[in-house]
Amino acid sequence: AVIYAIAIVGLNLLTGFNGQFSLGHSAFHALGAYTAAIMMDHGDIPYYWTIPAAGLVCLVGGFLFGLPALRLEGIYLALATYALAVATPQLLKLSLIEHWTGGAQGIVILKPSAPFGLSINPDRWLYFFTVAVAAIMYAGAVNLVRSRTGRALIAIRDHPIAASTMGINVSLYNSLAFG
Repeated sequence: AVIYAIAIVGLNLLTGFNGQFSLGHSAFHALGAYTAAIMMDHGDIPYYWTIPAAGLVCLVGGFLFGLPALRLEGIYLALATYALAVATPQLLKLSLIEHWTGGAQGIVILKPSAPFGLSINPDRWLYFFTVAVAAIMYAGAVNLVRSRTGRALIAIRDHPIAASTMGINVSLYNSLAFG
C-alpha cells in the first residue's frame, strides 16, 4: 500500500495539479523498478542507493515521453499513455535487453537485509524504508506544489492560454510534470 502511495503522489502531480490525463503512469514506475533491480542484480549495489538512480532514470524517461506528447490533449494524450503502458511489458521482453531484464521471467531479487547491523528482519526494514521514502516523496510534492513551479502547474491546469500569456513555458512544465 505504501508503494502504491508513492506512485499516486507522482500521478497526482501529473493529473491533479497539471491537468494532464495519463493512463500509462505504470510504465514509468516499471522503468524505475527495472533500473533499481538491474543495479542490484548486475551491479551488486545496495538497495537504498538504487532509489535515487531509479528516480533520475524515471525523470529523464518521463521528460522524454512528455516532449512528443506535448501536441496531444485530453483523450488523445490518454490513449498515447495507454499505448505506452501496453507496450512496456513487450519492450522489456525484447531479446536485445533480455539479458538485463530477465525477459518473460523478470528479475528475482532477494530481500535486502537491514543496514548498519540493525537487528530487524528484512520485511520490517523494507517496510520502514518504504515509509521513509514515501514521507520524503510526499514532503517533496507538497513543497513542489507550494513553489513557483507548482503555481505554474496549477495555472496551466486552470487555463493554459492565460498561463502562456503570463510568460509560463507551458511545454516545458508539461514535460517536467511527466518527469
